[in-house]
Amino acid sequence: MSRRGKPRLALLAALAALVLAPAAAAHGGGGALGFRSTITKITPPAGITVQVLDSDDRLVLTNTTGKPLVIEGYEGEPYLAFRDGRVLRNARSPATYLNDDRFGAVEVPAMARPKAPPEWVEVAQKEEYEWHDHRIHWMSKVLPPKVAEAKGEPHHVFDWRVPGTLDGKRFAIAGSLDYEPPPSGSPTLLVGAAAVVLLGGAGVVLLRRRRLSARA
Repeated sequence: MSRRGKPRLALLAALAALVLAPAAAAHGGGGALGFRSTITKITPPAGITVQVLDSDDRLVLTNTTGKPLVIEGYEGEPYLAFRDGRVLRNARSPATYLNDDRFGAVEVPAMARPKAPPEWVEVAQKEEYEWHDHRIHWMSKVLPPKVAEAKGEPHHVFDWRVPGTLDGKRFAIAGSLDYEPPPSGSPTLLVGAAAVVLLGGAGVVLLRRRRLSARA
């Protein structure tokens, strides 16, 4: 093999690894696997809009009440504050760091403790913000037992709740995580097939060039 051929093959191998890698390494919804979170109730609802993004991955909330809104972290600590036309995030909330990875596989700094006084950092200049929330999706790479036993059937996985306060009074976003059998041709498999075609075509081109070089 020529010296030119080796770098090209190495590049193709790297491309294959990149394309065929799992799509949800850090973030990315479980929609391709059949999971979907839906919001069932917001209490109180007036002036608050919430949506689920990427099937079950993130929440986006808009506060137009004119009242201060606080979203609590996983241990009841203040995590997000919507107030005065902006959004603040508590740097001492463990959720600030746990939310960086879909499965919470991160090291939380020692200064981040649920009972520590909040250290607010501005993250948005309007009262709208999106964040990953572990409460709205399945927190394991292993399927729920009832889903694994009957992948071809729809399932209710669990009900979820994201609590907080609105103007000092209790506030909550309630929802449901459900499973619906995904189409037989999943996006991951289609991407993999495309990668095989791409790499196969590139391999043919390299082979032809090597033959032409040998004849020359």
